[in-house]
Amino acid sequence: MNSLRCAKIIINLVVATTLMLSLFAVHACRTTGRVPVDTQIKLSQPWVFNVDFQKAIYKTNMMIYGKEITGLTIIKKTGSSFRLVFMSEIGLKYFDMEFFLENNRIVTHYIISVLNKKPVLKMLSDNFSLLFMIFPEKVSEEFYQDAMTNNMIKEYSSKGHRSKYIFDPNFGMASSIHYKNKGRNIIITVNITDNLAPQTINFNQPGFNLRMERL
Repeated sequence: MNSLRCAKIIINLVVATTLMLSLFAVHACRTTGRVPVDTQIKLSQPWVFNVDFQKAIYKTNMMIYGKEITGLTIIKKTGSSFRLVFMSEIGLKYFDMEFFLENNRIVTHYIISVLNKKPVLKMLSDNFSLLFMIFPEKVSEEFYQDAMTNNMIKEYSSKGHRSKYIFDPNFGMASSIHYKNKGRNIIITVNITDNLAPQTINFNQPGFNLRMERL
């Protein structure tokens, strides 16, 4: 009887230990959790270009549908818009676009003929709209937090569009942007140190890769 009782105790201990390890593994794999909307951490908002940003110049390498284009990109912020001009190092302009913050409007002031195609314009508009955080008027917002890194994740959703900004909870500096819409995926990684704008920006999606390094 004692042997049988000991065997049962051992079996129960093994089962209990296995269950605890399984629960621990599940908890360890669950790296994100919702942050209640009324917590103070919501006061920290993500940003790619700081509110005090005015102007920056980037050395740029763009690969779009198999075509490689290199040069310089100038980004300038006015009171209500971001103006972006991409040109060759000898001054040949590739495109000149303006992104308005208040009404989500995008104006193409100029684009070279080889790039003046609807798919290209849409690709440029979508990517830089994410960078400048320009969204449709009706958009829902949710906050999450990564339990491993303590980074915050802010998600914007609207009519099948979903954009996620991963950012520092204390200072709001974004580290990456993830966009998904009907099978289309865009990933933008940025490196922001103590400046008002990213030091490097990398766009990555099928048919379009772009790297920008601040001068």
